[in-house]
Formats: sequence, structure tokens, C-alpha cells
Amino acid sequence: METVLIAHDKRNNCDQQEPCVAALGFFDGVHIGHQTVIEKAKTIAERKKVKLAVMTFFPHPKEVLSGGKNPVQYLTPLSLKKEKFEQLGVDILYVVRFDLMFAALSPQQFVNDYLLALNVKHVVAGFDFTYGCRGEGNMKTIKDHGIGQFGVTTVSKVNEANEKISSTLIREMLGAGDVDNIPNYLGTFYETRGKIRSIHSKGRTEDQSKAIVKIDPHFTLPKPGVYETEAIVNDQRYKSVSYIRANHKYTGEIEVEILKTLKQHKEIQLKWIRRLHEDQGQVYMEEIIPAFSRVSVI
Repeated sequence: METVLIAHDKRNNCDQQEPCVAALGFFDGVHIGHQTVIEKAKTIAERKKVKLAVMTFFPHPKEVLSGGKNPVQYLTPLSLKKEKFEQLGVDILYVVRFDLMFAALSPQQFVNDYLLALNVKHVVAGFDFTYGCRGEGNMKTIKDHGIGQFGVTTVSKVNEANEKISSTLIREMLGAGDVDNIPNYLGTFYETRGKIRSIHSKGRTEDQSKAIVKIDPHFTLPKPGVYETEAIVNDQRYKSVSYIRANHKYTGEIEVEILKTLKQHKEIQLKWIRRLHEDQGQVYMEEIIPAFSRVSVI
């Protein structure tokens, strides 16, 4: 997958691009609703025999337009979004820097500079996608702004249990500790990544390690408590239990009990399976690990 970074004041990489079908959106989390948009674009691209492109934006518009006063809790950093897009068969990823200059563009300027200039032959986006200054452009206006140069497909709301699948809803579920229900909306268990600050073997069992992990700040940690997790270290998967203290929401450091003796590693992925208990301190971790290690849970 080719990745093209675009800043509005340096758009010389927008010229002479191959024809493509473009899926538009911020795509935080790349949840099932987002996947529906991309899969629809893929079907059209295959029919037209052109490249499949995704256009996303960074940082989040809310952060930029608030002058940084309203920081956004991201579900996925750009690096993980890239992986997910590639898995979905995307050929070209356009990452547009969202800044005040870009935010001031009229809807027509956005279409001229970012769709027509990139040789987009068909646009696919969700029903609530907006563009241009103050979001004045929408899926009802984009065809007219395209002056007949590209087709338009609008993807309707995607629901689960009578609720619209959205990044906001998934953040709310994380905030409530409801991680076991997230796969119905995300398509998989929620994942975070980080760096292991320290790791050592535990004396309580013969085959166990305790790690202190610093989570990448572009992920959202679930509600404080004790969770069943799956740890992925050096491409190997291990049963684990992760403990988020109340102040971890601010420091990003968590404790992970891995049911395997591990050597020192730097990178770790955690898949959040289910919440086991409220935030009641290390005492609960001492009680639960021996019993948990005897049960196959993953």
C-alpha cells in the first residue's frame, strides 16, 4: 500500500495520480461501519478496474478547531490504521494534514484540490460525512461540486442492537469497561500497543511474568479495573491479566501479568477480552492470578 502525506501548502504530490475510487472519512478505530464504506469502495474500484484509495485526516478536526482545548481520545493511532487499511485491500492511503488552512477551504475548493486533483473517479463515504469550511459540504452536495467528474455512493447508517456503530460509542463502551461487547462494533477485540518499561519473572508460579507497560497515548484505555487480556509479544500470544489503576488513565502505565516467563522485550500488544473486577488494588491481582492461570480462557 502506498501512503501519500498531503499538507495544503505543499500539494505538489497531488498531481498526475492514477485514477481511483476514494473512501473518505476519519476512520478512527476502523470499525464495522468504516469497513462497510471501504468494502463498498473496493467493489466499485474492482468493477471500474482502478485503484482503491482511502482519504483520512490527521489530527482530529475537533482538536484543531478548538485550538487544542478539546483533545480527542483516539481509538487507533495512524500506524495501526495503516495496518487495517492494508488488510482491507487499500492500494493508496492519502493522509491529509488537518490544520486551520485546510479547515478554511470552501466545499468547492476541497473537491477541486483533493478529489479532482487526485483523479478520483468515484467517492464513497458515510451518510454523515461533511467537508469544507464549517462542514458546509455534505453527501447531498458533493456530486454538484464534482461537476460530473466523479460518481458518488453514500453508505447508510450501520447499526448493531439498534445503535449506530460509531467511534464515539466504542469510546463510551471503553469508558464503562464493557470491552467484551466491543467486537460486535469493532469486528475484533479492542487492541492497545505500548512499550514494556520493565519485566521480571514471578515467584508465585513457575511460568509467569509481571510487566509494567507504557501504552501509546493515541489509544484509549478502558475503565480502571482488572481485565482478562491477550498479550502479543514478539508475534507470540499469551494469556494475561491487566490491571489499570485509577491514575493510569493519566499516566498511561499499566501492570500486566503474563502467564509465561518472558525475557526482556520492548513492544507489546494487548487485546482486551473482558473485565474481571473493579479497581480494588493489587490484593485482587494476587488472588485472581493463581486461579486464572489454571483456566484456558483464550
